[in-house]
This record gives sequence, structure tokens and C-alpha cells, in this order.
Amino acid sequence: MVTFLGYPRCSTCRKAKGWLAEQGVPFAERDIVKEPLNREELGSLLASAGISPAELANAKGTRYRELGLKEKTLGDDEWLDLLSRDGKLYRRPILWTDRDVVIGFDKDRWGEALKG
Repeated sequence: MVTFLGYPRCSTCRKAKGWLAEQGVPFAERDIVKEPLNREELGSLLASAGISPAELANAKGTRYRELGLKEKTLGDDEWLDLLSRDGKLYRRPILWTDRDVVIGFDKDRWGEALKG
């Protein structure tokens, strides 16, 4: 199963979604702004990606700046709370397969993740 996590207003997400379609890859799509991952889903995604909750956050994003997160030191639980409520905080798009998680669009990395 391939899941595409993105935000329809994000140009990189639209580009990545188009690339998946060009490759003929069937996928389930989820708008992470309308439906952010819950804590359990976040835990699974983060474990598969091998990253911390803070590393999933888009430090260059508008929401990150609006919340003043650069000046704050948050623990994993605090990050999980924020990320489970606000999908605009995520680095995106995210490709989530049974074997891998790739955050950000990179054709080569996505191609490798999709190889069976």
C-alpha cells in the first residue's frame, strides 16, 4: 500500500502527486491539513522514517514561524501534540509505503522506495 500525504495548495505536493500518476503508482491520498495524523499514526510514521517528531516539522514553514517554534525547546510529547493537531507543520509531501517513508519530494528517493 502506498499512501501520499500532502496538502493540495502546496505546489511541491501537486508535482509529487503528478509524478506518482505518471509512474502509474496506485496510492491513497490524505490531505494532512484537513486530517493530520493522530499520535499512533505519527509514532508509526516516525519509527519507519527513523526520525524524531521535531524532524518532521517544517522549520522553514509559515506555521512554524507563526508559532514561534524556533525559539522554543519542545519534548517529543509536545511535538506529537502539535503535529497531531496541525498538518501545516509537517514537512511535505510524504510518501509512506509498507517498507519506507520518504519526506519531501525527490524522484530518485521516491523511485527507490517504490521498488519492490
